[in-house]
Amino acid sequence: MKIKGWEKLSGITYKGYCIVNPMHNAQETKYEATILNLNLPQKPKWELSVLTPTFKFKQDDTFSIMIWSENKILTHLMTKQRMSSMFIFINEFEEMVDEILSK
Repeated sequence: MKIKGWEKLSGITYKGYCIVNPMHNAQETKYEATILNLNLPQKPKWELSVLTPTFKFKQDDTFSIMIWSENKILTHLMTKQRMSSMFIFINEFEEMVDEILSK
């Protein structure tokens, strides 16, 4: 299941956290990107991964969105229909950043 527009996420920034280097595996079942913290001079990184239903070997239509920060892992699920909109995905990314920062 291809995520259209994944490459266009590069440069999306929210509260100083910027998505860079979006890529996917050859089967387009696992999507990854790096999130840089532009607020700090050393630019610590978080990792963003999106697993498609095919990657998870599940018969549902949910995508797993995961962010690994320095010491936290956060996972959200999104349906195929919601993942088809990059606007909705970016809103979900913003909510996840807020959730990590609030912990």
